[in-house]
Amino acid sequence: MAEEGTQQLPFVRETVLKKRKVNEDWAIKNRERKAAKRQRRRDDGKGAIKRPEEFVREFRNKELDFLRMRTRLKARRLRPAENLDGAQLLFAIRIPGTKELHPHIRKILARLRLTQVLTGVFLRASEVNLKRLAAVGPFVTYGFPNFKNVKELIYKKGRGFFDKEPFPLTSNDLIEKALGEHGIICLEDIVHQITAVGPHFREASRFLMPFKLKCPERRLMMKKKPFKDGGDSGNRGDKINELIEKLN
Repeated sequence: MAEEGTQQLPFVRETVLKKRKVNEDWAIKNRERKAAKRQRRRDDGKGAIKRPEEFVREFRNKELDFLRMRTRLKARRLRPAENLDGAQLLFAIRIPGTKELHPHIRKILARLRLTQVLTGVFLRASEVNLKRLAAVGPFVTYGFPNFKNVKELIYKKGRGFFDKEPFPLTSNDLIEKALGEHGIICLEDIVHQITAVGPHFREASRFLMPFKLKCPERRLMMKKKPFKDGGDSGNRGDKINELIEKLN
């Protein structure tokens, strides 16, 4: 009776077990190596000594960025309103640039949730958001995404934030718990609210964490030059879809 009740364990090849062990050891060593590298960078940063000329240059660059921001906002008030061709949805991307930002510019980027380079967010094409984008023009690029790119971004790189924890959008149960009170119970409902800029667009866009985009083959230029003048910043219109396809 005892022999009948015993169950035979599943057979696993010895080579498979050895491979698993090697992979586990490699993963542990890789984590330790990366942690040591991060610690070395922190230690090097603490011991670095800046020359007075560097502090002066950083301060002047920050003040110059702030003055240029005020000039852009003043020019925006004088010229006609930006033509959106009836579009209501924007996708904004934080592009590479200098790390030394004026506190006011850094604050606006934080309100747009674009604090990290090569991250993107969906925005309503409201007057407030357009003013913010104009203020931080050299550090962002934006345009009007199409339905295909919106859906692919959400399905491929979408991550939600619920109960103070980020999670991939693989479970409709968590989506229903987070947004069920707004009638959003699945991933398709999120896509609909974003693409149609529905009544619960704010809740759906805030639920989505900023999209982490990959670095393109041709790095975005570091120059603070508008897209219409051959640079990478500012309004791209429908051309933003070409950039999304490269970064997604």
